[in-house]
Amino acid sequence: MQYPFIHLRSQSSYSLSEGALKIEKLVNLAKKNNMPAIALTDNNNMFGILEFSIACINNSIQPIIGTSINYLDIQTKEHPSQLNFLVMNEEGYINLLYLSSISHTSGNNPIGIYHKDLKKYTNGLICYIGGEYNPLLILKHQNQIEEISVFINNFRNMFGQDFLFEIQRVQDPKIDGFEKEFLEYSQNFTIPIIGSNNIKYENENDYNAHDALLCIAQKLTINQTNRKVSNSEIYFKTSEQMINIFGDIPEIIENNFRIALKCNYYPKEILPKLPKFSSDQNLSESELLNLKSKEGLLLRLQEMNINSPSIYQERLNYELEIINNMGFSGYFLIVADFVNWAKNKEIAVGPGRGSGAGSVVAWSLSITDLDPLQYGLLFERFLNPERVSMPDFDIDFCQNRRDEVIEYVSNKYGKECVAHIITFGTLASRAAIRDVGRVLEIPYSEIDQFAKLFPYNPANPLSLDESINSDKNLKEMVASDERLSNVVDISLKLEGLHRHASTHAAGVVIGDSSIINIVPLYKDPNTSVNATQFSMKYVEKAGLIKFDFLGLTTLSIIQDSIKLIKENHSNFDLKHIPMDDKKTFQQLSKGEAIGIFQLESNGMGSVLRQLQPDKFEEIIAVVALFRPGPMDHIPSFCNRKHGKEKIEYLHPLLEKVLKETYGIIVYQEQVMQIAQVLSNYTLGEADLLRRAMGKKIQKEMDAQKNRFIEGAKSNKISINEASKIFDLVNKFAGYGFNKSHAAGYALLAYQTAYLKTNFPYEFMTATFNYSIDRTDRIILLNKELSSLNIEFKKPDINHSQAKFSIEENNGLKSIRFGLGAIKGVGIKSMSNLVKERENNGKFIDIIDFMNRLKGDVINKRQLEKLVQAGSFDSIETNRARLFYNVPKFVEIYGGSNFKDQNQAMLFEENKLSFDDSNLFDQQIDDWSSGFLLKSELEVIGFYFSSHPVSLYPKNYFRHNNIIEWNQIKLNEDIKSAKIVGSILDIKERSNKEGRKYAFLTVSTLESQIELTIFSDKLNDFRNLIKEGNLLLFHIDISRDIENMRLIIRKIEDFEQTFSNQKKIINIYLQQYFEIDLLEKLFKKSNRKNEKLYLYIDKDNKLISFDFSDKFEVTSYKYLDKLLDAKKIDYSLEIV
Repeated sequence: MQYPFIHLRSQSSYSLSEGALKIEKLVNLAKKNNMPAIALTDNNNMFGILEFSIACINNSIQPIIGTSINYLDIQTKEHPSQLNFLVMNEEGYINLLYLSSISHTSGNNPIGIYHKDLKKYTNGLICYIGGEYNPLLILKHQNQIEEISVFINNFRNMFGQDFLFEIQRVQDPKIDGFEKEFLEYSQNFTIPIIGSNNIKYENENDYNAHDALLCIAQKLTINQTNRKVSNSEIYFKTSEQMINIFGDIPEIIENNFRIALKCNYYPKEILPKLPKFSSDQNLSESELLNLKSKEGLLLRLQEMNINSPSIYQERLNYELEIINNMGFSGYFLIVADFVNWAKNKEIAVGPGRGSGAGSVVAWSLSITDLDPLQYGLLFERFLNPERVSMPDFDIDFCQNRRDEVIEYVSNKYGKECVAHIITFGTLASRAAIRDVGRVLEIPYSEIDQFAKLFPYNPANPLSLDESINSDKNLKEMVASDERLSNVVDISLKLEGLHRHASTHAAGVVIGDSSIINIVPLYKDPNTSVNATQFSMKYVEKAGLIKFDFLGLTTLSIIQDSIKLIKENHSNFDLKHIPMDDKKTFQQLSKGEAIGIFQLESNGMGSVLRQLQPDKFEEIIAVVALFRPGPMDHIPSFCNRKHGKEKIEYLHPLLEKVLKETYGIIVYQEQVMQIAQVLSNYTLGEADLLRRAMGKKIQKEMDAQKNRFIEGAKSNKISINEASKIFDLVNKFAGYGFNKSHAAGYALLAYQTAYLKTNFPYEFMTATFNYSIDRTDRIILLNKELSSLNIEFKKPDINHSQAKFSIEENNGLKSIRFGLGAIKGVGIKSMSNLVKERENNGKFIDIIDFMNRLKGDVINKRQLEKLVQAGSFDSIETNRARLFYNVPKFVEIYGGSNFKDQNQAMLFEENKLSFDDSNLFDQQIDDWSSGFLLKSELEVIGFYFSSHPVSLYPKNYFRHNNIIEWNQIKLNEDIKSAKIVGSILDIKERSNKEGRKYAFLTVSTLESQIELTIFSDKLNDFRNLIKEGNLLLFHIDISRDIENMRLIIRKIEDFEQTFSNQKKIINIYLQQYFEIDLLEKLFKKSNRKNEKLYLYIDKDNKLISFDFSDKFEVTSYKYLDKLLDAKKIDYSLEIV
């Protein structure tokens, strides 16, 4: 009988940066080649085992579960030997879970296992050795021949006939050279042999791509020697090819087949299993939930002074019955326990997220903080009694202290029962292009520029293929350049492969027993926390319950704002702020929402201006409406509110359901209530209807439509009318948003708006501090300070804290720039600087500063950045003098020399002076205004001292019709304009078709504005669009009722344009003037394109002097200053 060949060794892309086959592709190849079974043996992990098992079963293929694990007792300098395992039964699977787990989590050991780890965990496992990391091959090369026999006997004693030798014929000289000897050992020790092809990629045409993948992993290039190289034979070969390869050893084919027959266990998807909630009280989980919920509801009702509690108690009892009957009482208790622990430890917790905010039980247990009845939130949207599925609370915690809550859960349920969840990074389109380009040795600047041509839109990602096909220019570029074409060909094969593993930001699983018996574990080398080897999707399929501990920066900002507020208002309590604060709604109605949770985008600002919200329910609606689809209803929603459009209801019976949203269906809950009111659905049935409408499955929709019409009949609604209403509801249902989620986030939005309106200094300071490492964000917030008329003070070593801070002098508040926000200085070093100042007083001068901080706190780079930012201006005004003497400071104060006692004696504080020309360079002119500003922009992100536009004559702008933003804003007749500004930030985006556009944050002399540039212009002017460039923008102004867009038509290099233009400057002086005025105003020059004439009024006669080709104006800023002081007059002409 001719057996089919069974591949017993294959590596998927879960063999990170080594395997080039996705699980789906691997299984499809087995199916395509009519192979009845296939093994997955990823390198040192079981990441893909459950995904592989499910995919195989769905394709009628037998999955063989396995892995390769480093064997640390035998290793070379470069790599340990490896053992390969296959699972025969359930005991073997649990043993392999353990071995794979300890290979990652055992102390600080390298990845792998020792012999001692293996002894107790061999049952149910097949172990085979072979390939390039064969322990016997390594022992032979190390000339430990006697140890070979010892090894074989040890493993034969442990595994018996389930210890095998594996033959690979992949044209690897090391393996081939050992084959004869290996077979002899097999015969001498009666060890069965199997064969494999060590599959790592699909077909022979993928060799170059796989070789590039290995280069990427090694951070080497294709032409570098002394690197790991791919093998041209390790692709997925057919059964016929493998039978031919092992034609001289036919027993291999039979042995492989018989091994497949022995391996008859594989993991399956199972229902989730909740851990038991432990409590001191001698009550069942259901009894305990009932008790705690009723006690909690009583406290809530007392707190809110609710006099008619019966409706709340009825709802609570209804929910409790459903929760207990569905077996989820323990789940609610677990969540309530860690949420309330966090609150008791003053860790900020969000008011509610997702559909869980619709539960009165959750509200009573303080899991959520929104009254579901007050805002019409439905329990069935969260937990449907007619569709059993796990409840899922997503809980937001303060970003800074989230880990404390996870630690509490680990301690309560046992560290062996709690784990984080792994997540995988993949080779995305741009990353693949950059990496492959580097591997193929294309210059970085060239490949980076090419990669940026591919759209980057995480919300709507395009594949490489889609990007190229949607962009004609890109397609032509690839076709015309063989190097780039090669990059794309390889990248297409590598795109989407798993590249690295890390820990999921929020997901944590809690098991009812040791997790290691359910899923294998992994230790993230960056965090040292244990994580599941299965991703989020597959841990749930393995039966574990996922809890999301989300870190929300907004909660941290709110908490820090409150701390600052309480310094002057000790009784402040966010829980008791009025929900109808007029000032807050007035501020929101202006669309001024920077820093406001969920509301700060330009588009949202426009909506707020149109809507003019004056109640909390409208904030909920805005959060729900502002997304693709429902956005189309925003104009109608606003018009109906303001009486500009008639409010109409689908049916008179629906007025109560839709009144809050002016007759427009906004929420999923409204879809459910419509079915309840018109067609007598239960809310559980109505949730099934909502889901059916969302999925658009025709068979299900037809059944629901019939049910809807039949129900409507009993309310005297005709078939035609009911059918029409169903179709309209169906249309809206696809866009409807979860009201419970919208309400929870609307509450955070309102709270942040209230804090910003009533405590702007505290709120903005806290907001700055959570953007301290994000220059783009600081730029945006700086603009907002101007709108709020808050003074923003520059960084100063004698006044700044490490973070942003509030200063108060003579009753006047301001915000001081934090030293830690200067690029390249580091928050820790700046904290040490501030600590020294607070302990020993302000710094007197630069020598005092260096003496007290020394090189172990402040290094050369940090000193330079502090100087560039102007942080030393209060003790030394000449920044250039400080900057160019930084190497001297480092030489004197840094390194081991300084620590030498004798050296220290030479430089005692009273003997050193910055004015000492023997030690420090003295003849250094301060930086020009332009260079000083560029330096500030480099390290701060915007300008503090002045603005580059101020360095040019005001008359020039008037002469060339270059205007300011305020003029555009106030004059609606202006449809196009010229404006000059410096680019602070660039945000590139792609539309659905993959065409690129960008938003440029531009700093003008008086404002900070956002300009939009579309694809064609972006390509035309890309070489000019760089941060810091001072540019002349020709713009078109697009206006609608509440919004304005500034669209770039043309860009010019302003500095170049100004320099190239021939100018005539006429300066007029009065008869009596200060002679030093001329010395300050002019400097020698032979500039050819600037004619300079001086006119002096003497006895009512103008005496003229031609300064052309001899002098030029030293500073246009100074020229304008003299003009403003009426000491001179001047005109400027463009020739």
